Amino acid sequence: MAPGSAGPLAVSAGPDCCIPSPLGLCDSGRGRPSQDLMAQVLPFCVLQMDTPSGSQCSVTPEAILNNEKLVLPPRISRVNGWSLPLHYFQVVTWAVFVGLSLASFGIFIPLLPHSWKYIAYVVTGGIFSFHLVVHLIASCIDPGDSNVRLMKNYSQPMPFFDRSKHAHVIQNQFCHLCKVTVNKKTKHCISCNKCVSGFDHHCKWINNCVGSRNYWFFFSTVASATAGMLCLIAILLYVLVQYLVNPRVLRTDPKYEDVKNMNTWLLFLPLFPVQVQTLIVVIIGMLVLLLDFLGLVHLGQLLIFHIYLKAKKMTTFEYLINTRKEESSKHPAVRKDPYVQMDKGFLQQGDGALGSSAQGVKAKSSLLIHKHLCHFCTSVNQDGDLTAREGDEDPCPSALGDGHHRPVAS
Repeated sequence: MAPGSAGPLAVSAGPDCCIPSPLGLCDSGRGRPSQDLMAQVLPFCVLQMDTPSGSQCSVTPEAILNNEKLVLPPRISRVNGWSLPLHYFQVVTWAVFVGLSLASFGIFIPLLPHSWKYIAYVVTGGIFSFHLVVHLIASCIDPGDSNVRLMKNYSQPMPFFDRSKHAHVIQNQFCHLCKVTVNKKTKHCISCNKCVSGFDHHCKWINNCVGSRNYWFFFSTVASATAGMLCLIAILLYVLVQYLVNPRVLRTDPKYEDVKNMNTWLLFLPLFPVQVQTLIVVIIGMLVLLLDFLGLVHLGQLLIFHIYLKAKKMTTFEYLINTRKEESSKHPAVRKDPYVQMDKGFLQQGDGALGSSAQGVKAKSSLLIHKHLCHFCTSVNQDGDLTAREGDEDPCPSALGDGHHRPVAS
């Protein structure tokens, strides 16, 4: 489910090689797209062809390739983060939240001395509760443009976009897919297949677009998750140090009066005590600590990134566009390559890999702070207009990166 775009076919650059979108479309040995895959994709993709005036696109409904599978934009627009299908990263996010909550309140906070125990319950409980509320709101809000929410029938299938009729999805603040007038900063997200007001990015962790309606709930979700992980790390480190220095400090709960063996510990105090051996507690503690540190690194980077964006009064989308423009100006020769033009136009940020155009290697590094966290894709005009699909001089975007989300478009 991640970005891609029309026309991600690998292009033959010679008898024995191809210039690929990173989708593995080529037969082994000759570097040509497989015939079976071509037969599936050709009816849906925008293909590039050379003309005297430059590269143009033959116009057909757009599709996305993901690991050699044809993926179309959802025919029914997504309402919010709970619209089916759920993204597996969204499921992982909630599983981690539930797991860390159980570990915090059922295992490690009950090990603290009485005075610290109740402070930890209040502080950590307050942060976790706040995170739960803002996370749910960020996921449940429909970030669509106001006219989309007022006039659009979400039960009706969306039409395919025909580029023979329109150069862009949004022209003169009118969306040819949603059939409504939209505001200036609205972009059409293909992952949701609707116009999103104040578009920032499409986040797979909440399985929803982040726009002006839910941005601050998204920001609060990241901030509260970071704060909660800091609290849990502090608790875990205290428990670890006390276990090495004086384990009896961790056994102050009245139920330990009946436990004579120092190698036996109680989990899920005070309501459902379960006896386990020390090794079990240590293994759980190490796993939680490792997961906590990894989450804190990624969330901390994302939080700093969005603080930077707010200080600069930019959206993530605008930041990507500016970065792309800077890199394009530094590598003008690359833009003349017609094969590179097949793969230019989209910047993608996501889990596991951060996609960018061929000339955007440095931009790829500069966006590392947002990697693994929010995953989306945008395209940029050659003249730098803030559009989410191709511009007048660059009408053929293609998918880049690992292909887990779809691009926005305008």
